[in-house]
Amino acid sequence: MVSLAVAAAAGVAGTLIGLTGIGGVLLVPALTEFAQVPVDRAVAASMFAFLLGGVLAAVQHLRHLDDAARRSALPLCLAASAGAVAGAATVQWLGPGPIRTFIALLSLGSGLQALRTPSLTASERQLAPGQLGGLGLLVGYGSAISGTGGPAMLVPLLLVLHVPVRLAIALGLAVQVPISISATVVHAVAGRIDFALAMTLAALVLAGTFAGSHASRQLSRHALTMAVAITLISVGIWYGFATLR
Repeated sequence: MVSLAVAAAAGVAGTLIGLTGIGGVLLVPALTEFAQVPVDRAVAASMFAFLLGGVLAAVQHLRHLDDAARRSALPLCLAASAGAVAGAATVQWLGPGPIRTFIALLSLGSGLQALRTPSLTASERQLAPGQLGGLGLLVGYGSAISGTGGPAMLVPLLLVLHVPVRLAIALGLAVQVPISISATVVHAVAGRIDFALAMTLAALVLAGTFAGSHASRQLSRHALTMAVAITLISVGIWYGFATLR
């Protein structure tokens, strides 16, 4: 059985994943703080938990994009898979601290940019396959090391590059699927996954994701941009505080 605090964190994480693509950052700290789960096992359980919710949210967001936008997910996902395997294989030797510091700074910066210049996030910039591949490698590795889920790194990076907010969320969710699969396979082979815990978390995340995805479709682009910006700033403060403690 998971504690009420961990269950609440999983539900809120799922809701935020469905709404903004970003929410996985809550789960690993909740597991380590409230359930005393070792960091590597908390990361492993979180990666498993994000899988079903990630698939649901990715399908919900990608179906509303055009074909060109959906095709851009392919090089991103392929590269992220490779990065996630490398990250999951080295998680027990490399602590999550540096990655979390990077995520904190990136989230704060991109969130503030979105609040100050929302018109830029609405531009129609498209990235080349090589750029998407490079981002995929970085995000896959960093996500597997930190257990945050791909959108926590990718969405702010895409917003900094002035990618439209709905496309940024959809790509962030799409990249979460191969990251979760690749990392989960490596963690399972290494024997790090508590499947009873992971499946409970997955059910809670999935329920929250369904609610968040429905809410996201009801928001205007401006309102969604503001929601993403506020979430990013909150993530930056959360991770900054956790890293400095």
